Amino acid sequence: MKPSTTILPAIPQPLTIPPVQSGKYNNLVWLDQGLLAQKQTLIPPLLQELWWINEQGEATSQLVLPLDPASTYTEYVFPQRLPNKLLGVRQQISTIQDGQFVSDGYQYVQFDPTTDQLTTLLPAALPREVMKNSGVVWSPTMDRALITDGEYLESHFYWWTAAAGLQPFDLGVVVAQYFAWSPDGATIAFFGKPSVGSGTVPGALTKPANLYLMDADGGNRRMILADAYGVAGLQWSPNGRWLVIVARFNGSRDIVWLVDSQSGDRMQLTPEGRY
Repeated sequence: MKPSTTILPAIPQPLTIPPVQSGKYNNLVWLDQGLLAQKQTLIPPLLQELWWINEQGEATSQLVLPLDPASTYTEYVFPQRLPNKLLGVRQQISTIQDGQFVSDGYQYVQFDPTTDQLTTLLPAALPREVMKNSGVVWSPTMDRALITDGEYLESHFYWWTAAAGLQPFDLGVVVAQYFAWSPDGATIAFFGKPSVGSGTVPGALTKPANLYLMDADGGNRRMILADAYGVAGLQWSPNGRWLVIVARFNGSRDIVWLVDSQSGDRMQLTPEGRY
């Protein structure tokens, strides 16, 4: 049964879009040291780099992380701010054989920009099919992680701890994205699609998603918001009351919303646009 929610009164505030240097950027992350973005090089080989971004949207300097001496290329992708305030990234190393890239391995690491210390969090020994396109969400205490294999359809989901390793679990939906652990560690939010029609990616993209909460052990899953289209993000507020999402409802364009994590009621933060 779909929940009944209310749109709360608010005055949408337009966003200022700063000019940005030409290039292909994604995966912005705020650290205590500043704003960091993943940037693709403009000339072959097309590699991913991490760059500091200033207030004018300019890439000012590259954050250089340690290279694997046994490999041709070492890349660090999908940066995120970890609960311990350090940088978390997936490390992927590759060599060239017969003129082709060959991926040698993947692991998840943390990096401290103040000490230049690199620490392995998820080892390269984990299965390649899990780590190749993995999404990793850490509990606030960082003793447990929720991992997805990054596939849009027929995704697989795992709990990970140092003691037990990977433990698969079922979310009860066909598609699940944008996992976010609450600040107190008690709840995980995510968007899911219980059905996708034809079972193809184009068909699935036309289906709406629901916003779910579940307890930190995966139990007590409940829907708090239904029929969101074009979902593009999910974050908790620091006090754990609100969820910030980007989504479309009832034929609108993209809107940034605040969603009450208890009632599912939502408040429009921005005018319609492209976010």
